[in-house]
Amino acid sequence: MLIRPYRRLLAGACVLTVLVAAACGGDGDDNDASPSPAPSPSPAPTPAPGVTPGPGVTDSEIRLGMTNDLAGTGSTPYGVVTVAIQAYFSKVNREDGGVCGRDLVLVAKDDQYNPELALAMAKELVEQDRVLAMIGALGTAAHLGVADYLNDPNGDGDKSDGVPDLFVSTGYSGWGDVTRWPWTAGFIPDYQTDAQVLTRYINENLGGKKVGVLYEDDEFGNDYISRTKASLPDQALLVSEQPYDPAGPEIEPFIGNFVEAGAEVVLLATPPEVSARAITAAHGQGYAPAFLLSYVNSHTQLATLIGGGSGPDQLALGFRELNGAISTNYLLSAIEDEEEPELQEHARIMQTHNGPPVSTLTIYAQSLAETVVETLGRTCHNPTRQGLLEAAQSLQGFHPSLLWPGIEVNLGPEDHRAIQAMQVVSFLDDGTLLEIGEPVRVE
Repeated sequence: MLIRPYRRLLAGACVLTVLVAAACGGDGDDNDASPSPAPSPSPAPTPAPGVTPGPGVTDSEIRLGMTNDLAGTGSTPYGVVTVAIQAYFSKVNREDGGVCGRDLVLVAKDDQYNPELALAMAKELVEQDRVLAMIGALGTAAHLGVADYLNDPNGDGDKSDGVPDLFVSTGYSGWGDVTRWPWTAGFIPDYQTDAQVLTRYINENLGGKKVGVLYEDDEFGNDYISRTKASLPDQALLVSEQPYDPAGPEIEPFIGNFVEAGAEVVLLATPPEVSARAITAAHGQGYAPAFLLSYVNSHTQLATLIGGGSGPDQLALGFRELNGAISTNYLLSAIEDEEEPELQEHARIMQTHNGPPVSTLTIYAQSLAETVVETLGRTCHNPTRQGLLEAAQSLQGFHPSLLWPGIEVNLGPEDHRAIQAMQVVSFLDDGTLLEIGEPVRVE
């Protein structure tokens, strides 16, 4: 098994993991490099004979839509994603001449992370603002009804006239159901992919050990438990399944159940707050199984939660408690990779084009935005909704600049899960990560 040191200590970082992580305060990069002069505008390519540009496409612009919890009313930090995408689109417009000779315009509306409002805003974007496509939706519950609408806007059962619903930013595996949602494609790694990668690690490195799973009783947790069961070679090894209500139960009884069942490995399909409580409760009982964690857990945020704060001594305590835990990753780090050219350029873009301070969420947002730009660039002679869907399905081996090395976007007519590879990492007690082997692909 190849094990390489990752990079360096995450000292004093504040990283809030949500879909991956949320923004820290700060001024971003101090790089004062100015962007290259904008190229002279060129005429938009002429569509192929017989092709009428789709809604939202004019000679000068391509209009896309997005709903999000922009003001944070839904108690999420996801508004950062939209602002960062708009910053990247501004860079493309001002520095690269747009896409297909047209400026990109992202029309964003506040859905407050509310399913009813998300549906109303999506209908407004499609029917009144006439966007070509929707991109980057956040929140599984908030998007389920929206996906049904976008895939059959008329509600007549005919899905041939859908609206592209591209690069959804939740890990729910259902977005890959091309029969139910032929116009929808996920972007963020789906939770079943993550579960399969983690279970493969168990099979290869912890074979024969008894396994327990703590999981949220919703789409998120159910994806993990279903794929874990399917990936274990012997179902008898799964000695304890512990679903919990996300409303906030006590964690200690679940840990006691793992102890009683003799679980030597515990997979936490849980958000950071619950994961931190579970690890603290286990160690408080003298119970030290091998912990494997969903990729939604940032080790720095976990250390902050376990240690009780972000001071050096508190982080050090948290990192010691996390030593040896296993998780996965697919993005470069806002902290550990800050000196890498890709991160330097990302920081410049955010600073120059009024983006937010650099964080994991801005890194995620630019990765998604680069994928949107690549997809639109393949539609210059067929700038229609159908052409855009086909362009998305043609993506193979595309590597957004801020994804982990070796991780790519791959889609197809029957495969609407964009990222299906993860890098396994181990948390060390000094706050560093170890890469374990190469990225694991499950396409």
